[in-house]
Amino acid sequence: MEKDYSNTFSLLINNYSPVTPSMLEKMMDSGSLQEYKRNEIVFAEKKFNGFEYFQLEGISHRFNIDADNQVITTGIYSGQQVITPHFARTIKSQGIFSLQALTECTFLKIPIGTFDEFRFTNEPIRAFGQRVVEKEFIRNLNYEVLFRSYSAKDRLLFFRANFPSLENLIPHTIIASFLGITPVSFSRLRSELTKTK
Repeated sequence: MEKDYSNTFSLLINNYSPVTPSMLEKMMDSGSLQEYKRNEIVFAEKKFNGFEYFQLEGISHRFNIDADNQVITTGIYSGQQVITPHFARTIKSQGIFSLQALTECTFLKIPIGTFDEFRFTNEPIRAFGQRVVEKEFIRNLNYEVLFRSYSAKDRLLFFRANFPSLENLIPHTIIASFLGITPVSFSRLRSELTKTK
């Protein structure tokens, strides 16, 4: 029997902006629930993608592959999250980054055409979309300041404050990549912080 995610989806959407129960039901009905196993790719960089994604449970990360074929993590999504909107994560409907499940994840996928129709004809959905864009902008600005002005130690402390318990749930290589340090430096920092407690 398929799990009912209606309440989870309602809490996620209303965390940004209030939307009526009937509109939430329409959104749920217009999309499809998809489960991803640990390490499975949700969508890939430079591949066509025509959906908006709502993470209902699990932990995922967005990443790019650099010139040395290394994974560079640029964002982590934990729990109920709206994934970066389609217009901001695609160029000509091709992804500018990949999304991978780090644990078992469940997403609601809504076709972009359907979601745009909701947005253009429903003021609460338009307001929701605006809040998503604002929060994404603020989050990215905070990360830019963090990575340009904080030490590696301060970045790790920021990570711990904003993603409590994730250190024990996802690979340390992913966290090190997200923090912009090597896995060796990450291990050393963890040891230093443990000693100073």
